[in-house]
Amino acid sequence: MNHTEYIEQEAQRYLPQRYPRATAYEREKYAQDWRTKDKASAGIIADYQRRIGPVQGKKVLDVGSGIGGISIALGRAGAHPVGIEVEDELYAIGVENARLQGVHFDAVIYDGTKLPFEDNSFDGAVSVSVLEHTDDPALYLREIVRVLKPGASLYLAFPNRLWPKETHTGLYFVGWLPRFLADWYVKLRGRNPLEDNWLHFYSYWSLKRLLNLDSKDAAAEIVFEPGNSTSRIVSLFKKILPYIGIPSHRALLPHVSVIVKKK
Repeated sequence: MNHTEYIEQEAQRYLPQRYPRATAYEREKYAQDWRTKDKASAGIIADYQRRIGPVQGKKVLDVGSGIGGISIALGRAGAHPVGIEVEDELYAIGVENARLQGVHFDAVIYDGTKLPFEDNSFDGAVSVSVLEHTDDPALYLREIVRVLKPGASLYLAFPNRLWPKETHTGLYFVGWLPRFLADWYVKLRGRNPLEDNWLHFYSYWSLKRLLNLDSKDAAAEIVFEPGNSTSRIVSLFKKILPYIGIPSHRALLPHVSVIVKKK
């Protein structure tokens, strides 16, 4: 069995038991995410290297490694990846997926609270579409910053609650609602309950609060690169944004994608 066949098999086995109340449409959406994970992860690590720097020879933490996509992509790029996961079954799938692709990464199970690493242990970290599934996002971010070396960076991306169409449910404006109304709306539309997916909604401004960035004692800072555009109108729009309190166009995209640098 090759890794593609293995992932398909595990998607058909694991997803129905993990999301028993999901619709067939939702499960197929999750399965398709698994099928395209390798390609998407390679793109993420290419973007990481463009924005942060080469990973060759670096010890990089993949926080929420799941089926191993990002850890595998890091290994192929020459990094020393360490993948950490809270679910036993996903941990096992990720390890076997990597083995079938001839890639090794250090896989670790943890309890979702304190990371089992010493301070200043990593040259970098990646967290993509994980923050929205954490019960204590402030602790999650503090722990990542703690284990980064001074000056090292976290590549962080998560769905933007301000974007009209929510990524996981496929529903419009659900992220804009108070939690009790969001729960009701999802139930009314027959979608997988938010608690089954540990799903929460955040924006760039939520992230600022979670990182305590307005405090002079903040342990990290958000780094936005200016971004280039061939359109003069779009370029002008990007230059105007900081003057109205929006640091970058990336704060308005369907996925907020930022670099969090440890001071």
